[in-house]
Amino acid sequence: MKNFILKYNLWYRTQQLVILVLHLILLYWMYYVLSNSGAFSMTEVFYHFIGMSIMGAVLIRGCAYWARYHYLKELKAKHEATQSEEKIIK
Repeated sequence: MKNFILKYNLWYRTQQLVILVLHLILLYWMYYVLSNSGAFSMTEVFYHFIGMSIMGAVLIRGCAYWARYHYLKELKAKHEATQSEEKIIK
């Protein structure tokens, strides 16, 4: 646990914190709408659910893009490390 947040992964952990906070906001929004939907008109409930759907889709797409970016960056670093090792061996 002591190596969870280090200087080289601080930006990575900050991004994870932002994603967590956004998910918690979405969860609270869902709870709020489901708790108070009896007091809302049908149009208000519809717009809330449309908004939650859009926010959820953006979160899923954003997290997938972010994970792919880091995966490709890691692959590139491994490939470059392999290339440099091959040059040293030759």
